[in-house]
Amino acid sequence: MKLEIDDGGDLRGYAVLNPKTAKKLNAELGSIVVFEDPASSFWGAAQIRINDGVPDDRIRIDTLVLEASLLMEGDSGIEVTLYDEDMTALEYVEFGLKPLTEDASTEDLVTRAAEQVESLEKLIGGRLVYPGMSFIWPELNVKVEIMTTRPALSGKRFAKLAFEALKERTGYQFKTIGIATPFNAVLCIDTSGSMKTTDVPVQDIAHAREGLKDLAGDNPEVQAFLDRFKEGTNVSRGEAAAMAVLLYLAEKVGRGYGEKVGVVTFEKEVTEMTFLSSETGEVQPFVECTGREKALGLQIISTHVVDKIEEGGTLTDMGTALIRAADIIDAFGDPTKPTMLIMMTDGMTTSGPAPLKILKERFKNTASLVIYTIGLGERSEIDEELMLAMAQYGNGTYRHVDNMRDLLEWYGKLASEFAIVIRGSE
Repeated sequence: MKLEIDDGGDLRGYAVLNPKTAKKLNAELGSIVVFEDPASSFWGAAQIRINDGVPDDRIRIDTLVLEASLLMEGDSGIEVTLYDEDMTALEYVEFGLKPLTEDASTEDLVTRAAEQVESLEKLIGGRLVYPGMSFIWPELNVKVEIMTTRPALSGKRFAKLAFEALKERTGYQFKTIGIATPFNAVLCIDTSGSMKTTDVPVQDIAHAREGLKDLAGDNPEVQAFLDRFKEGTNVSRGEAAAMAVLLYLAEKVGRGYGEKVGVVTFEKEVTEMTFLSSETGEVQPFVECTGREKALGLQIISTHVVDKIEEGGTLTDMGTALIRAADIIDAFGDPTKPTMLIMMTDGMTTSGPAPLKILKERFKNTASLVIYTIGLGERSEIDEELMLAMAQYGNGTYRHVDNMRDLLEWYGKLASEFAIVIRGSE
């Protein structure tokens, strides 16, 4: 059926049809219709309401739904059909954010989005959504795009956006589109004795390894370390962790934003790495990723992590590692700058204070913080329940990896992408 479009203003995501039109479509109250311009292929979808105040040759559509479809009032010859498939229940949605003006503040965009989630939920909650759909979020002055969903939606398939249901499952995530968000980071690396276990397969990492070798230049120590990673062999968990940290630092250096990265190693003893400031010559608990003396930074980190694992004891003190991480974040001197904390372990905490207790004491303001936890090696040896709880407290996610390719891919992504996951309150 071909109809003309009326812009209905705020209709809470619905479209309205005349009773005669609805009958011809065999549509009932609450049915879903798809509307498409055959000439441009622009399309959208909405649940319907029925009202005899709408002319029988028109469809009245909610403004936001209309804008997202790229159609507008007065468009005629719009093909309207009944959607008769079952509704998909979404488990996860990723929202991309893009400022509407070039001079907009972008550094804390994801943080501000997380703080204003209620206005987004009010704006788009209950609407039908699909990947590629976009709309304006006035309170943040950004364009929002539905990036990915789980389950994935393809073709003219969509789902109703129920925020409460999402938050009860895996939550939803904010990230920026087309712009970089500078952020500082602290990497916490387990160096206990079990990290000597040689069970991490080296596969499909030649590109990453050669990139690090180029960055290391003629530094023999780093070159010798990278030569350990031969395709088809196994390396220790500790060596894998050290290379992941090197890749993370290399990605930060490549971004060129001068972001700060701290490194904490932990077993029974907890140690923070220290670096000389290239400007003041003073010792500081982080490296500034400006590219200066980058090869030296790689050497210091790879040597430190591997040496600590060789010395590693049998105990694992995650709680004190988090205390040290909090101290480093304070030393960054950028209290409002987004910060990422990554905790990697192959086991469970066996010494020191309880990690969750420390998180709640030292990381009370999580608005600009995201925590990722990574389990490396045998799942049966890892306290995955604790890892998941720590990540959820810090607006992030937990991931298990057991090979070099996945480990490096994940660290490479985390080095360049600051994203916050919104979940329901406990």
